[in-house]
Amino acid sequence: MRDTLIYDPVTKSETPVQQSWVSLEISNGNGDVVTLTRWVKHPTIADGVIRVEHGPALSTSSSFPSEDYFVGRAGSVTSSKGFHNWLARFIGWDLPELSARDGRTAPLYMEQVFPLLFVEQKRGWAGIQSQMPYFSAVTDVRKRAIEFLLALEVGGLDLRRQELQATLRGLESQWSIERQRFVDRASGSGVTLAGVPKQIKPGWMPEDRAELLAADGDGWIALSEKLRRLKLDLHEAEAKAVRAVGQISPRIEQHLQEALERSTRMQEDGAIIRDGILRDQEELVAVEGRLSALSDDLRQYQDVATLERLGSHTTNDLQSDCPVCHRALPESLLGEQSAHLMSIQDSINYIKQQVELFTAMERDSRRALEAKREQLAGLRAEAAENRALVRRLRSDLVSPNNAPSEEEVAERVLLRQRVERTASLLEEFEVLQASLVRLAGAADALRRELSLLPRDRLTETDQAKLEALRRSFVKQLQEYDFGSFSDDRLRLSVDDYLPRRDDFDLQADISASDSIRVIWAYLIGLLEVSSSFETNHPGLLVFDEPRQQSAKDVSFAALLRRASRHARGGQVLLATSEKSEPLAEMLAGLPVRLHHVAGYLLQPVSG
Repeated sequence: MRDTLIYDPVTKSETPVQQSWVSLEISNGNGDVVTLTRWVKHPTIADGVIRVEHGPALSTSSSFPSEDYFVGRAGSVTSSKGFHNWLARFIGWDLPELSARDGRTAPLYMEQVFPLLFVEQKRGWAGIQSQMPYFSAVTDVRKRAIEFLLALEVGGLDLRRQELQATLRGLESQWSIERQRFVDRASGSGVTLAGVPKQIKPGWMPEDRAELLAADGDGWIALSEKLRRLKLDLHEAEAKAVRAVGQISPRIEQHLQEALERSTRMQEDGAIIRDGILRDQEELVAVEGRLSALSDDLRQYQDVATLERLGSHTTNDLQSDCPVCHRALPESLLGEQSAHLMSIQDSINYIKQQVELFTAMERDSRRALEAKREQLAGLRAEAAENRALVRRLRSDLVSPNNAPSEEEVAERVLLRQRVERTASLLEEFEVLQASLVRLAGAADALRRELSLLPRDRLTETDQAKLEALRRSFVKQLQEYDFGSFSDDRLRLSVDDYLPRRDDFDLQADISASDSIRVIWAYLIGLLEVSSSFETNHPGLLVFDEPRQQSAKDVSFAALLRRASRHARGGQVLLATSEKSEPLAEMLAGLPVRLHHVAGYLLQPVSG
């Protein structure tokens, strides 16, 4: 269809292709008839264009209005000019949005549904849905396609569950971001955030002791209390007039001495806090190392337990080395005392308890380390203010006696600045609390909705559809002379709705010809379910050369009978190279229409 055409079976001469196209007349359940044309080769029209004529342009000689749509490009499902968007509306399909592996959502594409409706000759018979495209990164796309075609309610429930879980993860991420943003904003100001968990907890409210704490000597006080004290100090300072240096020189000398002593104490306190930080860092490193070692031990013991369950004699053959690290064991653990050693499972349980303990220790160590760092930051800020005070007091002592005290003026300015900074931080904290309350409330609402979703995945209607599919499937295998094993152990998996024998993939355990029979039975079964239940099946099934792997005549004849008897208003198209006489015998008395093609199917179009 692209380069050269061979259409004469005698000469087999090759004719260059100038133009080629495919036209198809289709109708939907509403009785609407359209004619589709897609060019394979054309001098000006690309093969990504499909023309839709709104009428039966092939079966009549009339002309009809037409529109062009694109396919094979991004947007063919979502754009108003995308062909698959148009085709879905024409069929009456509402293709769902599904969760993808990268966290986004993607539609269920028609190309992912059609392997259940159209089996192509070269690769389609390798298995059920063997030509499934995975370009959308949708998880369990084969399962989702079956759910859509059968209109299983569980698909909608699973999709809703995934949507709720994705929204909940978004709220959790937003919580962490907003909390960390505030922590970064307050960092270095001697303030720590208490009572606000790093992750959203069910039912969290700011009344659960959420507060900002400010460093106060060796301890902590509420930032609101610190603001109250600062405002009181500012009020007292502003209530007094600024005095001249000569009036308060003895007081200035006294304040200078106190400031110098306070500076010395701050240096000592800072050294103590730094030593504490170093100790906490060393402790944290030790705890992390212990956790890493415990994790390695746990993994190795679990490996030994796995070998033990599989029948290995790793633990029974214990001689003089450890089954995990293979180091020599002390004599005290060998001999008669070896009978009192913990079992592998007891060791695993003990290590898990140790992991929980050291995880809690690691969490507490990090909190203590962060608190001490903020305490040190607050102390450094106070030390910087105290050094500035010392400079001002010394400047006052060398100023003229009638000059206003620089220290008293600066004290007022400094207090105002501290009040403004502290009040601003408290206002931001209140905004944070309001935002976190909103996020926590939304998360609780999502959790409640998740808890209300049915725990049983399949509804009664879903179970009835799948049972009808199973009965049809098993009955057809009996008709098709399925011979790999007895059919009394066949079932449909509740995980992916595909046929299983016990817990094994059916098509992996059977002969090649029986694998073909399985595909026949399953896809026709889907069509038959649509005759008894409300589904999304369009009533169309196409098999290209269904007689694969030298399937028996009796099996192929049974397929023809089943397909013709159970289409019920749908359409089953079979393309086969079967010889005419045996095919006519198989079709005798069946409600079918046989189109015999003599020679090559593709022929040149005259003028």
